[in-house]
Amino acid sequence: MAHDQKALTIEAGPWGPDAVLWLSQALGTSTIEDLEHQANNGAALFYISSGAAVVGAFLLRIDLEPDGPQGVIVAGAARDEGVDILASVMPSIEARFQGVTSIRYHTNRPGLVKRLAGLGYAWREIICVKDLRHGQ
Repeated sequence: MAHDQKALTIEAGPWGPDAVLWLSQALGTSTIEDLEHQANNGAALFYISSGAAVVGAFLLRIDLEPDGPQGVIVAGAARDEGVDILASVMPSIEARFQGVTSIRYHTNRPGLVKRLAGLGYAWREIICVKDLRHGQ
C-alpha cells in the first residue's frame, strides 16, 4: 500500500448523504440513526475531502468523566487510493480536542487497534457480548 500524501481538507458540516455513506462503514454497535442523533445534538461532524470528492467523515464529541473531559471519536471512515488516511487525519482529529484529559475510541476492528497503538493509543478494556435473542 502506498503512503503518498495528498492535500486533504477537513471541514465541519451538517448531517447528509455523505455522512450516511461513510459512517455506515464504521457502525460497530451503533446504528446510523444513533450517529445522526448525536450529530444533531452536539457531536461535531466533519467531512474529509480530496479535491472536490468527499473521501470520508468522522464524528466527535466530548464526554464529562470523573477525571475531566474526554474526547470521543464516535465513528469515522475514509478511503483515498494511495493515501494513508489514518496518519494524515489523526493529528487533525486530536487537535480538535482542546482541553480534554484523554481521547478514546471504540472499535471492533483489531487492525485499527494495532494501527492506533503506533500513534500512542492503548487498549483499556475488552467488552464481550452474548446475544440471547437466538437461543444460544
